[in-house]
Amino acid sequence: MEYVPEPDIDKEVARIIAFFEWDHLDPKRVRTIRSRGSRSRRILARCHALPKAMQTGLALPAHYVIELVSENYDRLSEMEKTKTLIHELLHIPATFGGGFRHHDYVHGRRVNKLYEEYARHLSAPPPAPETIPAQVTIAF
Repeated sequence: MEYVPEPDIDKEVARIIAFFEWDHLDPKRVRTIRSRGSRSRRILARCHALPKAMQTGLALPAHYVIELVSENYDRLSEMEKTKTLIHELLHIPATFGGGFRHHDYVHGRRVNKLYEEYARHLSAPPPAPETIPAQVTIAF
């Protein structure tokens, strides 16, 4: 297996966290990586946590890594990629302590509802020029 950091996807994760105001998630401690070499046919992504024993032993706070399985994730449409990121973020509990929320909380209906809200935000037209304040210049 090969793992590659994905800073561009980290930025998208931060945008999703900010949009939903998921203040319990610290985007600086949620990272994405792309894995290559998986034989899995069904897994699109996995959420990993730094276990509590490692946090204690290394004197580090909780961190989460979203692994994107390249062989499967890369084939998805942009919509499905975004849904996958939302799904994985939902696994991170409000305590942000190294645990996970299970699929009784993280399921397709919840992900689809959140995605629709996020997609409406993304497709909203930019504000009209007359609603954007002009830059004020002060002459001395």
